Amino acid sequence: MQKVYVMLSKKNIMLYFTFYKSFCFVSILISLVCANYFLGYGISVYTVLFWLKIITLALIFYYIRGYKSKEFYFYKNLGISKKALWIFSISFDLIIYFVVIIIALNLHGKFT
Repeated sequence: MQKVYVMLSKKNIMLYFTFYKSFCFVSILISLVCANYFLGYGISVYTVLFWLKIITLALIFYYIRGYKSKEFYFYKNLGISKKALWIFSISFDLIIYFVVIIIALNLHGKFT
């Protein structure tokens, strides 16, 4: 099995964010919608919201993989593998999701 090393030089970080920008609007919008439902219904809907986020990430993955397939050559020529792009993008997106949910959890406690 091939190991994937995610290099974090300034150039690579900019390239990772360039790739993430291609779907960040939809992904962050989904995170905010999940946080809104979490705020309204509380912890009881968290499992459903989490799986909604995972499923939408999978749909985004399949869409981007097909739609931007030629762009992956650009990143490969710069020394960044597809796997590294996806690891960074999905990890960063999940961090944003958890931060938004934690903020919603703190707000939910203040409004109840």
